[in-house]
Amino acid sequence: MNRDSQSGSNLTELWSISLCAVLYKMNGLDPGDDDEWESAKNIEMHKQSFKRDWGIESAEDLMRNLEWLAEEGHRESFNQIRSFLSALSEAEQTKYIESIPKTTEGYRKHQIVKAYMNRLPAAGIAAWDLGRYAYLSRKGAVMGYISQEQSLELVKPIIAAAQQSYSGWREYGTAYLAGRQFWWAQPTAASAQKMTGYVRSLLLNADSLWNRLEWDVPLEETAGQPASPLA
Repeated sequence: MNRDSQSGSNLTELWSISLCAVLYKMNGLDPGDDDEWESAKNIEMHKQSFKRDWGIESAEDLMRNLEWLAEEGHRESFNQIRSFLSALSEAEQTKYIESIPKTTEGYRKHQIVKAYMNRLPAAGIAAWDLGRYAYLSRKGAVMGYISQEQSLELVKPIIAAAQQSYSGWREYGTAYLAGRQFWWAQPTAASAQKMTGYVRSLLLNADSLWNRLEWDVPLEETAGQPASPLA
């Protein structure tokens, strides 16, 4: 398939791949190259990964996870902390965070929110949920839980939500990094540097998908799509 075609389902597929390109790179995969998934051995291996990491063993499980990412995701708890801290002064924010036991996940998550809360738009870390939604819908199709056509239909409002929520790939990438750190809640300098490298390569490589798709051009396929809770 010529994935650089700028019309029809190919364009939707390019956007779907681009939204989850960081996750592809994290997993050592080439964004958009699904050939390595197509052998029975590899499909079975990734089905086990879906079961272990997501509890997905059926189409119903997949749809339940997609619904959670669309309606709540990790951005909900990020936004709750962000809203709380926003009502405090800088000094009060620091005092409150330092009152949380430093060995807890809550302490680390509050630190991450404080670091990013003024750097991200209102959508916050929705990019993290968007990217994982696109990834699950694509791989769910490869593994036979849903059809390719279903996958493309599911991701259309997610593409629209991304365009409405962020100003471009750089802002999307920053939000994705923040979301990943918030989810992991155990950031180290080495892991942060590695993740930043994935995003930087997508931003700076002239041939990357991110540099082949203009962010602010509305897609004909997403026009009229129902509003996503992510927007």
